[in-house]
Amino acid sequence: MKWSNRVQIVTGHTCLHIATHSLVIAALVWGWKHKALVEVSSTLVAAYAVVFITMLALQRSARLRRIGDSLEEVTTTYYFGAAMLTLFLISRFFHNNLLIGCLGVVMLIGPALVSLLSKEPAPRVEKKRS
Repeated sequence: MKWSNRVQIVTGHTCLHIATHSLVIAALVWGWKHKALVEVSSTLVAAYAVVFITMLALQRSARLRRIGDSLEEVTTTYYFGAAMLTLFLISRFFHNNLLIGCLGVVMLIGPALVSLLSKEPAPRVEKKRS
């Protein structure tokens, strides 16, 4: 068994997934240590937006659907991190705690509401009358 398969079995994540997590954390620590956290956060949020838009475009193509699905996994995993970085960036410009709190609640509840509302209703099964 390859070592990458063992890592995936033990952690539940692929090596690429773990490396991406590590790079994001390293970038945030580097930005914090060098007093460039706003710039690093902006770059990470912009990268998330690019990956998200690319995912939407690739999922429309039948030939590129597999790549779009893998990008969907990435965007799903990093949604909350990007949301928190966005809240951090917004808090640098707006100093209203109520506004920041409301935006945070919307960012946390939004994906759940969209997924609940976008699901197709279950087909009705008609009962036979005897």
